[in-house]
Amino acid sequence: MKEFTLKEYAVKHKISLFNVMKLAKAGKIPSNTRKVNGKDEILILTDEAPKPEPVKTDREIDYKKAYFELKAKYDKLLKQKG
Repeated sequence: MKEFTLKEYAVKHKISLFNVMKLAKAGKIPSNTRKVNGKDEILILTDEAPKPEPVKTDREIDYKKAYFELKAKYDKLLKQKG
């Protein structure tokens, strides 16, 4: 198993140190606490690190089509009012 410090793990997976610490303390990623120079240091143990959750992306928007649909609704409203 490979050991990473909190900072190394955070940089590698592009997440904040705080989130890495939360994941380690919650037990979502395997970790080990070791005393280094009188301080407790959390080390992340990993064979293959879990990937961060993918960001949800909406479907691709066709702006030209959306513009004309909105314009048609707008024109319809103008005709109803005036």
